[in-house]
Amino acid sequence: MWKTVQMVSDAVEKKMTPEDKLSLMRSIYGEMANGHYDEMFAKEDVKKMYYVDDSGKKQFAPYWTEEQVREVYESVVDDIPSEYNFWDFYVALQMQKADMCQMLKKWYPDATPEDMTKKLVDLAVNWMDDPDSPHGEKKVWSYLNK
Repeated sequence: MWKTVQMVSDAVEKKMTPEDKLSLMRSIYGEMANGHYDEMFAKEDVKKMYYVDDSGKKQFAPYWTEEQVREVYESVVDDIPSEYNFWDFYVALQMQKADMCQMLKKWYPDATPEDMTKKLVDLAVNWMDDPDSPHGEKKVWSYLNK
C-alpha cells in the first residue's frame, strides 16, 4: 500500500504525459494485483506480440480467441501454480507462440496445427510452473512489466 502511495505522490509532483500516466497506472495496478494480469492489461500486452513468418511478414497476436484460451485453460489449470489466473495464462500462451512458433516449425516441420498448439500449451504451462524463477508466481507479469 505504501509503495502505491509513494508512486502517486511522485507522479503528482511532475507534469505527466499520457504515456507516463499509463505507466503509473500499470505500476499501481501491478502492486495492487500482486503481479497478476487482468483483462485490460493482458489484451494490451498481447496485441504488441508478434513473430516474423517465413515470408518476412509480422504476424501479430492474439493467435487464439479468449474463448479458445479459456477452453484450454480449463484443461490445464490443475498443472499451473494456483496463484496464476486465466489472464496470466492467456498472456503466457500467446507469448509462447510469438516467441517459439518459428523454432517449433523447424523442429517439427510435419506437425499439424493441432499438434503445434498442444506443444505451445505445454510450453506455456511448463514456463509458468517454474519453481526457481526469481519472480515466483508473478513470472508472467514480471517478464513483461519489469
